[in-house]
Amino acid sequence: MNNKLHLRVSRIVTLGAIIFALIASAISYSHTQSVEQAAMKKALEQLFSTVQRSAEIAAYLESRDLAWEVVESLSRNDIISGSILTSKGGMTVASDEQSDYDEVFRFPLYGPFTPTEQVGEVRIQLNESLLNTRVQKSAFEQMLILVIQILVIAILILIMVLRVLTYPIQSIAANLHRIVPGDDNNLDCPKGHRNNEIGNLVDDINKLLEATRATIKQEQYLRNRVESLEKHFRLIFEQASAGIFLLDGSFRLNSVNQAFKDIAGIALEERRSGKQNIYFPDLFYEPAVVRNILQEVLAAGKQTACDLRLGNLINGEERWVHCLFSTARSDSGNNLIEGLIVDVTERTFQMERILFEAQHDALTQLFNRRAGEQLLNIMLANARNNQGQLAVLLIDLDDFKLINDTHGHEAGDKVLVEIARRMQLTVRKEDILVRMGGDEFIITLLIKDGNRDEIDQVVNKLQKQFTAEIEVGSDRSVTIGASIGVALFPQDGGDIETLIAHADIDMYQIKKNRKTAYSYLLSTQSTE
Repeated sequence: MNNKLHLRVSRIVTLGAIIFALIASAISYSHTQSVEQAAMKKALEQLFSTVQRSAEIAAYLESRDLAWEVVESLSRNDIISGSILTSKGGMTVASDEQSDYDEVFRFPLYGPFTPTEQVGEVRIQLNESLLNTRVQKSAFEQMLILVIQILVIAILILIMVLRVLTYPIQSIAANLHRIVPGDDNNLDCPKGHRNNEIGNLVDDINKLLEATRATIKQEQYLRNRVESLEKHFRLIFEQASAGIFLLDGSFRLNSVNQAFKDIAGIALEERRSGKQNIYFPDLFYEPAVVRNILQEVLAAGKQTACDLRLGNLINGEERWVHCLFSTARSDSGNNLIEGLIVDVTERTFQMERILFEAQHDALTQLFNRRAGEQLLNIMLANARNNQGQLAVLLIDLDDFKLINDTHGHEAGDKVLVEIARRMQLTVRKEDILVRMGGDEFIITLLIKDGNRDEIDQVVNKLQKQFTAEIEVGSDRSVTIGASIGVALFPQDGGDIETLIAHADIDMYQIKKNRKTAYSYLLSTQSTE
């Protein structure tokens, strides 16, 4: 079915007019029938009035001949289908044609000399077929006129809708189809419609086109901006010197950049072989520690930074990275971990070297005075908490100045280095060996129950190491002795200063006696 607007409007109007015509025709038919019936009734009354006098005389005189003439004269009229004249004396004269369905009108007859006395009656049957014929003819004529009017109105409405509505809308639609989204063209208003609804429609469409153009330009700008940012971030992601990664909730790598692969070494064939999603903690030297850190990050939702050692060696070297972890959330709502890693191997080694140099003597590589005192305080606190005992040995080399003066400072340095090496071989790992400065050293021993034999054994080993010859140059060697003062914790003091002072007194007492030996003085002896 054709759904064009003007045809639809015409069909609707025509259908409405037809329905109206049918209703109007029914009403008109009923009205016409009533009017025609009333007219025919009036005509009957007029016809009766023409024969009324003759009928009254025929009924009064009981004259059949006269009665027959009256009946015949009435029956010759088209609007009458039949008639009957009856008298009071029983005379009945009827026309030849009678109908049982036609309406009957009764007219009384009165005596010509006694107007109040009824002498008979005339019954006249109305010709219903003629009535219906006239009514139908009249209704058909009216119906025909209505149909002609309907057709004329429908054609006029069709033409009006075409010219006033359809053609302008078709023109607007055609022009709208020619407009390319984003260009600067607007619709032209059809002639004669600037100030009506068509004009308002064109204005609204043009406003919509302008808004669409603005939206398209904004979208193009945003799209270009997003593409630029994507390129920028992709460049950062792909060429950043820091490793960038993304972990899923099970700590497996979802996405990494090339720097991460280079730093972590996962680009190596042996590491990526047979692995689709690498378990992040497996990349590190202590996977359990890394796993705990990641679990804490997910649980707390806070950013965490730490230095971690990688598990694999790159170019045969130990590698350290600084890691920064933070939580993220995927589009589906899953918890993720995003992070950065930076290779801090060189920095870590530099810090270790700096720390080592800050804590160790540059010549002998032993703990220096500051680090030694810190370690001695820690060792003393542990002994105090655990009710343990310590022995502090203060060692001073005998005649070291003579070696410097005789063989030079280079030879003296060699002696110090060798003495330090020999002492390291003598003491245990848990003991502390410190160079206090010059040719003075301290050894702190953890002993059991103030056992003198244990201390004597250590001192004897040291003396043997000291008295062995030391080569200081080609065909040159020296021997050196040492004075060793001993102090015990807690017997000789409760702090490092007191213990060192006590051992110093002990050591100088030995030097004073010019002995290459040691003195073991308990606190009771020093009191005496």
